[in-house]
Amino acid sequence: MRILQKKNQIKEGAEQVSEALIKFGLDLKGLISKSLFLVIILLFTNTANTTPGLNTGDITASAISIQRTPEQLYVDNLKSEMKGRLVKEVDTYIERMAPNSRLNSEHLVTKCLEYDTDIIFVLSQALLESHFGTKGKAAETNSVWNVGAYDNQVPRNWYNHPDESLEPYLKLVNDKYLIEVTSRGDTIFKDLHHLVQDRGYTNYDGRRFASARGYENGMRKLMVQIDMQTSIAFYQDILELEAHELIALFGKSNKDELNPVEFYAQN
Repeated sequence: MRILQKKNQIKEGAEQVSEALIKFGLDLKGLISKSLFLVIILLFTNTANTTPGLNTGDITASAISIQRTPEQLYVDNLKSEMKGRLVKEVDTYIERMAPNSRLNSEHLVTKCLEYDTDIIFVLSQALLESHFGTKGKAAETNSVWNVGAYDNQVPRNWYNHPDESLEPYLKLVNDKYLIEVTSRGDTIFKDLHHLVQDRGYTNYDGRRFASARGYENGMRKLMVQIDMQTSIAFYQDILELEAHELIALFGKSNKDELNPVEFYAQN
């Protein structure tokens, strides 16, 4: 997990999160009784409305098996709330920087989480490459990250919508750029921090993503700016926590006991 250095921003974000978490925490108190109540209703309904030839025991077992535990319901609600806030942060930033961009923020967040890729990294490169699909070759090809585009050549990849260019880009970064093959043939796995080092954005063959001399420096500057201007990293960090970590950290109804600022400062 990244170390969040902007304590003032974290504190502000944490206070907003706390308000939502208190609501979920209070709801958590009643989730157990509500769950038991639902199971009883299901049992009664299935017993009273048994269809001839259908095993009541099988229906009851199936009904119980689909029930979520109170902890699971809590985590689901919490993650839904945090993802919604993350999508809003991304949407607000893209709207501010490129009002004409057609990128769908929810799609971008969902795919980045699926590929376990830093959203700020993705946004930085989208801004640097094409101003979120509104400038340069990408305005015609809808290839926001210019995958398949080369200097003084006809772009290789064209898409019907900018959103379609996201997954190929994420696959390329994860499959080709986050690994390095040594002269001995050994494969070394890298992380995104390696890619933004000077001339470090290279694939397994040692070829750079872009030919511009200061490309990585530009990426670093944009990443810092986005991190300073938004709470995107904060919410993505929360969503990357395991279920038991979320419950241990936020599963309390007493606001005074909620201290995500201290938690992130120590990790």
